[in-house]
Amino acid sequence: MINKFIKILMIAGVMVAILPAISSAQSINMPYALSGELNVEIIPTYPRPNEMVFVNLTLYTDNLNSANITWYQDGKNVLSGKGEVRYSFRTGSIGTETSVEIRIKLLSGVSFSKTFTLNPAGVDLVWEANSYVTPFYRGKALHPRQGSLKLVAMPEFVKNGKRILPQNLIYQWSNGVNVYQSQSGYGKSVVTLDGSLLGKQENIEVLVTDPVNNLVAHGFIDISPVKPEIVFYENDPYYGLIFDSAIAGSFDLKTNEVQILSAPFFFTKEGGDLLQYNWMLNGQTIPDLSGSRTAIFKKPENESGRSTISLRMENVNRILQQADGGLEMQFQN
Repeated sequence: MINKFIKILMIAGVMVAILPAISSAQSINMPYALSGELNVEIIPTYPRPNEMVFVNLTLYTDNLNSANITWYQDGKNVLSGKGEVRYSFRTGSIGTETSVEIRIKLLSGVSFSKTFTLNPAGVDLVWEANSYVTPFYRGKALHPRQGSLKLVAMPEFVKNGKRILPQNLIYQWSNGVNVYQSQSGYGKSVVTLDGSLLGKQENIEVLVTDPVNNLVAHGFIDISPVKPEIVFYENDPYYGLIFDSAIAGSFDLKTNEVQILSAPFFFTKEGGDLLQYNWMLNGQTIPDLSGSRTAIFKKPENESGRSTISLRMENVNRILQQADGGLEMQFQN
């Protein structure tokens, strides 16, 4: 009898716990709740100016395929029909906002809507390698394996016709996996880093946000490292270093001697004498030229023939940075 009485009390306790929950459920604003449950997927996540944007709708608590869906872009009806869960459009230029409203009427008769606004922002990434090139070289100093890199983010953020200053934005730098925490933050539009010990491609990303106007831009760049090179130039006694014409392959020694400069291309610039030079003539090391960028070669007296000049250059601080170069010198008696 006592056990039966306890069971009745337990059932009564459960009923008391359930009734308030039923009562509160009846007071929920259903259209508002459904609007919160509607998942709006925007691809890409961070649209750039003048870029196609794709919008997908998902509602897990009901079937949108049987719902009447109407899309409005900047107040204009652009798409309407049953099950229209996808819409695409092109963003405007920098600072041009696009407003999208989605009105949904479910088969049950419940209606709700959702609105979002896109203001496309952009960011460009510019990189600079801290590597050697010759004076007046017209090309870009390339990034060597295990080299040092500097990247600058150049954002374009406009709100209400006014450009937002780069120093007022927040920058999050990463390699796609790990965030460079110490170099990320408010106004940090520049990042410096050393390349991989494995010589892998550098994949750099930056996420730029405007904390005041809630604008976001995403930029990324892939930088493939190159192998350093050696380029040879003649140091003429009358004209000096002739940088506009490199010596390559085989050349004729028309005077009694020639002075050759070895120019390191795409080795990392570093303080101190960290580049080693190992000159060889016909396979034999020339000890007197150890550590010298220049070498003088003389024509043998009363001989005709050819000699092979070779050079190995190494960065003693970065084991991946080394290069080999060679020339064939021909001479006549």
